Amino acid sequence: MMDDVRDRRYIKEIISEYTTRFISWGPPDSWDLDQFKTLENMIYESTEVTVNANTLKRFFQQRTGNPQLATRDALCSFLGYAGYTDFVLKKTRLSETANTSADAIEAGEEPKQEATLPVVPPAPQASRVYIWLLSALLLIVSGYLLYTLKIKEMYTDYLLSQIEFSVSNPKGANPLTVTFSYNIPSPLLKDIKLVYEEANGDTAEKRLTRNVGKVNATYIYEGDGLCRLEYKGRILKTITIEDRKQGWSVFTRNERKGIFRTLPVSQAYNKEGYLSLPIDSVVAEARPGHLFVSYVYYKEKLVDGDNFMFEARVRNSPKDFAIPVSDVMMYLSSSTGTHGFALNEAGYAYIKFISGEKTIKGDEFNLTNFNFDASQWHVMGIRVENKKSAFYLDGQEIYNIGYTKSVGMANELILRFKGCGAVDYVKVNKLNGQVVYEQSFDQPLQ
Repeated sequence: MMDDVRDRRYIKEIISEYTTRFISWGPPDSWDLDQFKTLENMIYESTEVTVNANTLKRFFQQRTGNPQLATRDALCSFLGYAGYTDFVLKKTRLSETANTSADAIEAGEEPKQEATLPVVPPAPQASRVYIWLLSALLLIVSGYLLYTLKIKEMYTDYLLSQIEFSVSNPKGANPLTVTFSYNIPSPLLKDIKLVYEEANGDTAEKRLTRNVGKVNATYIYEGDGLCRLEYKGRILKTITIEDRKQGWSVFTRNERKGIFRTLPVSQAYNKEGYLSLPIDSVVAEARPGHLFVSYVYYKEKLVDGDNFMFEARVRNSPKDFAIPVSDVMMYLSSSTGTHGFALNEAGYAYIKFISGEKTIKGDEFNLTNFNFDASQWHVMGIRVENKKSAFYLDGQEIYNIGYTKSVGMANELILRFKGCGAVDYVKVNKLNGQVVYEQSFDQPLQ
C-alpha cells in the first residue's frame, strides 16, 4: 500500500494535469464555486461518477491529504486513465525511466530507450491549437451552464415578481361568489394553476387559458376558505375567502393541526343564559393546547366601521375550558379592515391592538396593572370616532390609536377565546347612542 508521502506527490500531479487541461481558467486557487460545479458536471458526463463541487474545491484549493479512492478514481478517469492505480503506475514508470536516464548520464553511458515506448514531444503549434480549442469549448459549456442555471432562474424569478393576483370583496354571505383578477406573464402560464379550498377542506383546481383576465369561484361552505396561486407546486400567493352565514355561528380552530370547523350557535347555548361551547362539541384532535373558539355574528352593512361603539360581556374560566393563558379577544370587521384587541391573564398578547391598517404587536405594552382575571366576567369595549380607536376594559380606557384608511361598513362581530370561553351579551351603538344591534343569550338562538 502506498504511503501518504507518495499519495500527496501523486495528488500534486493530478492537480498539475488539471491545471494544464484548464489553463484558460487560471490556477486552481483562483477557481470559484461555479467553475467547480461546471467541473463536477463534466466529470459526471465523462465518468458517470458524481464528485461534489465542494469536494472538488477542498481537493484543489485546500490540498486534501487523502481523499477517498472513489474521488481519486473519478478524477483520474476524467484525465483519460483507467483509474487512480493506472495513473500511479504510468507516473511511476515515467519517473523510473527518467531516473534511469539520469543515472546513465552520470555514468557517462547512453541511456537505453524502450522501443515500445518512444517519447515523441508534441509539436508546440499543435499543442497550442489543442489548448485553444479545449478552452473555447469550455467557455461555451460554461456559458451555457451559466445561462441555464443562473440567468434562466433569475429571469423566471423576475417574471414571477410581475404576477398580479387579487380579489374584490373576499367576505360575504353564504354561498359566496368572488371574482379573482390576474395578470400572468405568458411564459409562465402553462405552469400556473389556481387551487380553491373550501372551509371544510374540499379542494378544486383550475388551469388558466389566458394570461390576463378574471375568473369567478363560488364557495358553498360557511367559514374561511382559500384560493392559492401556484407555479409548479410552489405557492405564490394565498387569499383568504370569508364565507359567512347571516346571524350567529361558532368557529372552532386549531391552526397548528390545520383543523377548522363551523358549528351552529345552538350547540353553544347554556341554560344559565350565555354562550359557551361544550368541549365535547369540539373534535377530539383539536382540543389540546391550541384550541380557539370564536362566536361570530355576521350582517351586511351592520354599522359604519369608522364611527361606532361595541361592547361585550365575556369570560374565559376553567368552567369554560380555558387554556392558559386564557386569551380573550374582540373584533369588529369590514371586508377591508378590522378593529380589535386581545387580553390575557399574563398581561401580554401577540396581537394587542389593531385598528384599520395599524397594528400594535408583541409585548410593547404591559397590561398587568389592570389585574385582568379571565375567570371573572368583564366588559370589553371599542369606541371609534373619526378614525381614532379607543379600547376599554370595565369602562376604563386601556389604549387608543389613530389610523388613516377608512374601514368602511362593518359587517362582522367576533369574540374569540383560547379555549371555549363564554359570552353573556353584545351591543353595538352609533355614537349618538342609538342601538344598532343588541343580543343577550337568555334564550337559545337558531
